Amino acid sequence: MTPEKALDQNRLVHLRFRPLWLYLDQVRDFCGFFARASFDSDQLGERVGIIVHELVENAVRYGDDQELEVTLERRADEILVCVANTTTDERAGKLRALVAEMARQSPGEAYAAAMRLAATLPKTESGLGLPRIRYEGRVDLEVETTPGRVSVTARGTA
Repeated sequence: MTPEKALDQNRLVHLRFRPLWLYLDQVRDFCGFFARASFDSDQLGERVGIIVHELVENAVRYGDDQELEVTLERRADEILVCVANTTTDERAGKLRALVAEMARQSPGEAYAAAMRLAATLPKTESGLGLPRIRYEGRVDLEVETTPGRVSVTARGTA
């Protein structure tokens, strides 16, 4: 079997669309459904829904309104959620730095620190999304950037 074929067999969902707020809840529900059905776990479906919601929300908020991709994969007892979007290199760099800073702390410590910081920020900027999915979603986050594009992958056990 070719590596491409193996990847296709792992892929549960692959969506590409224009990043609009209108799609946020529907994409979350759609991906959560596939996770629940594929792993026969309501709890995992909820976790995937939270992860997809936060990552897509960030992509819509900080992207450049051109393109957004969501991929959901199953690998044995592991789940991967990848959200990629077009954005400025400056925003991609800030995201990479934020995720690197969070990785220096345990998920619980990073989430607690984010909650303390959120109390000082305007209501429109909580800064809780990524620390929340890392903690509540029980995933590790990885960021990859190329000029004009950023991908965030959340990887965790099912």
